[in-house]
Amino acid sequence: MLSLPMQAQTAVTAAEMAQLSRNKSHSRVSVHDPSIVDTGTGSYYIFGSHNAIARTTDLMNWSGVNNSGLFGVVNSSGKVVTASFEDAFVTNQTKKVTVLKNGVETEVTFGNFDAKAWMTAHGTTVAGMMWAPDVIWNKDMKKWCQYLSLNGDYWSSVIVLLTADNIEGPYVYQGPVTYSGFYNGTDASINWKKTDLELVIGTQSSLPARYNRDRRWGDYWPNNIDPCVLYDEEGQLWMSYGSWSGGIWLIKLNNKNGLRDYTTTYSYKADGNDRATSDPYYGIRIAGGYYSSGEGSYIQHIGKHYYLFMTNGGLSAKEGYVMRSFRSEKIEGPYVDAKGQTAIYNRYEMNYGTNDASMRGNLLMSAFNGLAFQTVAEVAQGHNSAFVDSKGRSFLIYHTRFNTGNEGFQNRVHQMFLNQHGWLCVAPFEFDGETLTDDSIATGCKYSKDEIPGDYQFVLHKYKLNNEQFECADVVNVTLNENGTITGDRTGAWSLIEGTGYANVKIGGVTYFGVICQQTVDGRNYRAIAFTGLATTGVTAWGWKMEPQSAITYTVKNATAHVKSGAANTHLDFNYTNYYGTTDSHDGFVGFVGTNGHQQRGQIQSC
Repeated sequence: MLSLPMQAQTAVTAAEMAQLSRNKSHSRVSVHDPSIVDTGTGSYYIFGSHNAIARTTDLMNWSGVNNSGLFGVVNSSGKVVTASFEDAFVTNQTKKVTVLKNGVETEVTFGNFDAKAWMTAHGTTVAGMMWAPDVIWNKDMKKWCQYLSLNGDYWSSVIVLLTADNIEGPYVYQGPVTYSGFYNGTDASINWKKTDLELVIGTQSSLPARYNRDRRWGDYWPNNIDPCVLYDEEGQLWMSYGSWSGGIWLIKLNNKNGLRDYTTTYSYKADGNDRATSDPYYGIRIAGGYYSSGEGSYIQHIGKHYYLFMTNGGLSAKEGYVMRSFRSEKIEGPYVDAKGQTAIYNRYEMNYGTNDASMRGNLLMSAFNGLAFQTVAEVAQGHNSAFVDSKGRSFLIYHTRFNTGNEGFQNRVHQMFLNQHGWLCVAPFEFDGETLTDDSIATGCKYSKDEIPGDYQFVLHKYKLNNEQFECADVVNVTLNENGTITGDRTGAWSLIEGTGYANVKIGGVTYFGVICQQTVDGRNYRAIAFTGLATTGVTAWGWKMEPQSAITYTVKNATAHVKSGAANTHLDFNYTNYYGTTDSHDGFVGFVGTNGHQQRGQIQSC
């Protein structure tokens, strides 16, 4: 046994050392644009672009799901049979919907909407263009509902609804939810009369002028992809959608059939540059616009707010993909960041990379390298989803690329916490089964104030990275001192809010308001005292140091040994390089068995 002369004695047994020093690896999958689904039965799924699906029971180890039976059609006998994606989006099953006619709710024939014809009209093929689905259990329909992007050229895109009895399918096409790319030309397959536009705004003799943008569609209106569907706190279904182009929009859905709510009306409102902020067909613009980048919107209610997540930049490894967040008290907005900036743009802005104009949106994380035992940099993280589990834990799920010179990607799951000001902070390390919740942070801390001081590595995420050069967040080494000061590569101060797990860390003149939590170091089993915090500038900081038992274990496991022979016996001598705050001491010992069966003592402690 090894004893530690700290304020309280710490012991590490051989069995504990064996457990702490065990390397850990997660079963990985590569699902692009992952959308999380909590089945409520202990299983979780992520659905992504190109029909990729994966499953887990612990949010750490994933396995791929066969998608060969993902889509289905109804045959002449009324039976659902599996079908190829080439046939899946041609004939919708919903036949009647309720709309407003002269202000009166009226049931009408829905008609047939060939979604494949719409999205392939400009030469696009279905293969490779089925993007970013979102799957949700509809409580009224008692069906799994998949909202899927069918992306066509010239913004000729459509989000469709498919339903299934089993979460793994087959999913059957029920109808379109919203179209983009209205075109007033002669091509019958993409004539706006082929869409549901008139079910929303009434019969029209011609395409309304505000939609008649031809090849400038994206300057004014959204590209209808990347759906996110959720219930608000009152139980109403909504869908956010859109990508770059005319921004991110929100419409109300019909709880009973999963399609858009044709009885909800939206007025037309535009800014001084003729860009709509509200529209009868497209609903409410809640973010973006003017072709400023931003896609993969996701809305999740956590605590007292709705949080809007978006990813800016290009998705490849060197194109600056980066996650931002905003919040609102209402699902319709307005959504703002910690600086008070709105998520809605009133002019074009470059909003990622070295020329980021206003650094709009809280930075969940940037490209980073050098965190603990990290061997390659995480870059281009994005298109996330989020959820709160039954225990009250909040999670961020995203895909990440690496600085390895290729476009390979994997999925990651990190826990999120609310700081004392109600802003989301992402935990530094991947989720490893931790049980901490926002409620437990608000009422206490796992660590005493005496346990927190020590040598920390801090990752200071930042805007305006040079993504072309794989620039990463700054990594600094600092000491949190018992007197509340910070010294080392940066200077500052720290404090723990009494009776809570909230902590404030001031480094380099910037204060990060965050939380102290226990985490497991990625790839290992070592326990760490971790910090995650957000500044009012919208920048995130991560910090960590090993717990004493883990620091001792790591030091002992990396000790070097040589045989030393004497007249009396032969034994092993151990030389220690001190790691993570450990120092030599005569007060603590760990025993080793030499070649003659005698015990050799090594001396070590942790500060």
